[in-house]
Amino acid sequence: MTPSRITLLICTRNRAAALQRCLDSIHGHELAEVGGELVLVDNGSSDQTPEVMQAFKAAAPFPVEIVTEPAAGLSRARNAGLAKARGDAIVFSDDDCYLGPGFLPTVRRVFESGQFQFCGGRTLLYDPTDSQYGCVTKETFRLFPPNSFINAGEIQGTNMVFQKQVIERIGPFDTMLGPGTPFRGDDIDYCARASMAGFAGAYVPELVVYHHHGRKPDSDDLDRIQKDNDYARGAYYMKFVLLGNTLYRKKWLRRASSLTRLPRTLRELSGGIRYARARSRKQAEAP
Repeated sequence: MTPSRITLLICTRNRAAALQRCLDSIHGHELAEVGGELVLVDNGSSDQTPEVMQAFKAAAPFPVEIVTEPAAGLSRARNAGLAKARGDAIVFSDDDCYLGPGFLPTVRRVFESGQFQFCGGRTLLYDPTDSQYGCVTKETFRLFPPNSFINAGEIQGTNMVFQKQVIERIGPFDTMLGPGTPFRGDDIDYCARASMAGFAGAYVPELVVYHHHGRKPDSDDLDRIQKDNDYARGAYYMKFVLLGNTLYRKKWLRRASSLTRLPRTLRELSGGIRYARARSRKQAEAP
């Protein structure tokens, strides 16, 4: 299915200046070309974010939907945005990212083959002095057949696209995962759920986003972020193990057997155990 309309969905919380730069970078003529709309989600900001959104909407030559989700958490914000999205394909990006020229028309073109129903692409640095953290730079197309194991980081929330039919099948993002929770990984979880639901995915290098994260190579945050990612990866693996997915169990066991990965494996196990406990509590509290 080739999408006739495309929704660009961006969530933000207390980053008004970054959001303004992101909005200023949007190629309005490309949105018009794809019958597009912009959905902005304010995830409980206390700065000038609402004013930035309203001013942009008032001047924009394309449809802009503003959504408020007061409960903190990127998954909650994305779910609120999805409830308002009208596109046949939904493009997810972040408030510190800029879509490369031609991104939106390329989204329409890459789905024409019918090979896949969701995809991600390259995430490159906007500022070359920033750390390479979060970049995805491979230049080779890769297809993920249905029921594939997808490594964390292969498709990232800065640059991912889902056809509406996928979202209608797999439902909302998991609010136990993602920024604003103890576990990152809402993006890769969503990709994995799509794959396990029988959809094919792809890494499409022609889809380019520039990330303006501002973290320098000597930043003290990078080590902490890497450890947080290990912790979240364990939650991601554990979720599918608890669902009885033998592929994820085998992959995780194989990786855990490597002594060179021992520190990372221990963090993964810690994250997985905490996720399992949190999931058990949530299920026990459900009516």
